Amino acid sequence: MWNLIRFFTKNSPFFTWLFLAIISLILLFQSNPYHRSIWFGSANAVTGSLYQTSNNITGYFSLRSINQELLEQIGEVEAENVRLRQCLAEYSDQVDEENRPEWQKDAAEKQFEFMLAHVVSNSVNQAQNYLTLDKGEADGVRVGMGVAAHNGVVGIVANTSEHYSLVISMLNPKLRLSAGLSHNGSFGSLQWDGKSTSICMLEDIARNSKAQVGDSVVTTGYAASFPKGVPIGRIIKVDDKKGNNNFFVCKVELFTDFARLNDVNIIVNKDQDEIEKLQQTFK
Repeated sequence: MWNLIRFFTKNSPFFTWLFLAIISLILLFQSNPYHRSIWFGSANAVTGSLYQTSNNITGYFSLRSINQELLEQIGEVEAENVRLRQCLAEYSDQVDEENRPEWQKDAAEKQFEFMLAHVVSNSVNQAQNYLTLDKGEADGVRVGMGVAAHNGVVGIVANTSEHYSLVISMLNPKLRLSAGLSHNGSFGSLQWDGKSTSICMLEDIARNSKAQVGDSVVTTGYAASFPKGVPIGRIIKVDDKKGNNNFFVCKVELFTDFARLNDVNIIVNKDQDEIEKLQQTFK
């Protein structure tokens, strides 16, 4: 208490000046309309600036929910795109729709679904790269499901826990993916060579496929993980395969930017259990 009294006593000239200054300002603004208008204008400017800053901050934090909605819509568009590609393939093959069984007619619409997931962790500079997603067994994720970003393939689910899943990335030499040319269906095996984070090698492409620089590479649909036609990348170089004159090796530039992955879609194949059960009979 005495310290407080000593403080005010020691600084009494300053507090006296402050008190008189406040009284002077009050009298000035009350008796002079010009100065009063300047005061209110300045106060409104400061208040407006504060409101603008508050709105900017609120808008920034609402971007997450807006981004979530947009990504869910992208997932729906991806599913519709797959269905349209499958319908187009059936039409181009001139299939007799009247004799087609009902289960085949419904396959394009019912076989695949897309589940949005966020990337929890990701590596691109290791010899073997993986991603961790925030969806797991409790969400219906299981080993073997394909994972894709909005513009291309990402990898395949390799392991799961209750709420998370581990994905083996395309930037991992342990992953081999069946891939082919979009324009004629010629296919081979796609694998990362451990060098560039944007390049994979497509091997065993038949020479008569007429593969050329610029051709698009897509999934073949031969495995249960991905439907046919999911984008992978484009050919940037075609080489003769050493020791075999019947095949090409193609250098493929991936569409997916693995260093900037934030949100992905887990591809759910409703027929995966049946397909894998049938395949197990031959092992």
